[in-house]
Amino acid sequence: MQSLFEPFLNFDLSVFEWVQTIQGGFLDKLLVLITTLGEKGIIFILIGLVLLCTKKYRKAGVAILAAMLVMGIGNNLILKTIFARPRPFNLDPVEYAWWHEIYKFPELVSRPTSFSFPSGHTSSAFAAAIALLWYDKKFGIPLTLFAAVMGFSRIYVEVHYCTDVLFGVLVGVIYAIIGVLIVNKLYPIIMPKVEAKIGAIKEKRKSAKSE
Repeated sequence: MQSLFEPFLNFDLSVFEWVQTIQGGFLDKLLVLITTLGEKGIIFILIGLVLLCTKKYRKAGVAILAAMLVMGIGNNLILKTIFARPRPFNLDPVEYAWWHEIYKFPELVSRPTSFSFPSGHTSSAFAAAIALLWYDKKFGIPLTLFAAVMGFSRIYVEVHYCTDVLFGVLVGVIYAIIGVLIVNKLYPIIMPKVEAKIGAIKEKRKSAKSE
């Protein structure tokens, strides 16, 4: 499937060449930190769990977790397997000798072993951000801006092509919409029962304390 991406290689390489002109110093530390925060989508799962614990933002929390679940299936089990795009540093050195003459991996982070397309960090970031934005702009907008920086950080550390990140944004938005649709369909059915159960547990604890 690598041949599918060949028309974009010159574009991706030109983006890397530009990125290399701004690498260094504070940006290295900042963007390496941000890219590390996105590992396995844990930070976005935690955000979903925190929101789940609040009544006001519970629906948004469930939507984030649903979107992350859809992302995990869509990216890791389907898209990455289908396209099997090598990472920028793993392009065949013989077939793509011209690429390796120009491209040099900066070694800012360790080399991932999974396939490159699409960017999982970007997909998970936008899945969570758009799901939250759907219900609450106050927190959704900052998280969306953070998601954009997350996507750029993957290009900056050069573990993803720019096209990986751009497609990651697209599918991330799709995952968020699917998550929201699932929640809007199931939440009115499931959550009243869950909240009733939580209320019963709280009442039982109150009764035990008063005895």
